[in-house]
Amino acid sequence: MIDKKKREEYNKSLEYNGQALADKFVLNCTDFKRGGYFLELGSRDFKQNNNSYILEKSFGWKGVMVEKVAEYEEDYKSYRPNSIPIIQDSTQVNYRKVFEDNNFPINLNFWQLDLEVRDNSALETLVKIDEEILDYYTFAVVTMEHDIYNGMQNSVNTRIKSREVLESRGYYCVFRDILDPPPLNSSYPYEDWWVHPDLVNMEYIKSLQEKNRDNYSLINIGGEGLGEKFYIECFKPDLIEY
Repeated sequence: MIDKKKREEYNKSLEYNGQALADKFVLNCTDFKRGGYFLELGSRDFKQNNNSYILEKSFGWKGVMVEKVAEYEEDYKSYRPNSIPIIQDSTQVNYRKVFEDNNFPINLNFWQLDLEVRDNSALETLVKIDEEILDYYTFAVVTMEHDIYNGMQNSVNTRIKSREVLESRGYYCVFRDILDPPPLNSSYPYEDWWVHPDLVNMEYIKSLQEKNRDNYSLINIGGEGLGEKFYIECFKPDLIEY
């Protein structure tokens, strides 16, 4: 495990780009690993609000970036040379073939699912990933969008199904219902953060949870898929102590 002094140095000096600082979570959970591998579903801008930029640029990671908006492709080619851009609907990609064609290891380091929940793209892609690759590949860290803040039935279904799938595959949820930091939508819980116990140091993960066990906000949510409003505990990523 990386020593405390080096961890503190990295956390103070690195410029994290993730909208909710998920890139900071990934690096801490993987002990600032060099030469890792990632699958990023919903990459959008090559750097801004991007969770894999620092992984590639500062730590030499390689990965697959799936994004259906074609206007990002040229920037990926120019600024993300280690990554494989796939400009396609995430529900149509043959993920196992992509991994096999590019000789990806069976133990990977990060999977991001940041896709549209309203039209069920997130849920359909999750099911596809589960069927195609989770029997063969394992990820150290997973960030899973569900957008429960909007209360829609699609969001409820995605949140339930993603938790069922990941728990059945042996993943461990570190922080549920992550919020965006201010000045963004800091009262909108929208994703969960997971690790796989076989690929991370669980002693550190448990200490991370304990250190941040009171670092949450009670957020009142409700809607068509949730019925009457009720409070859930939502974690504030900008205040997480590593």
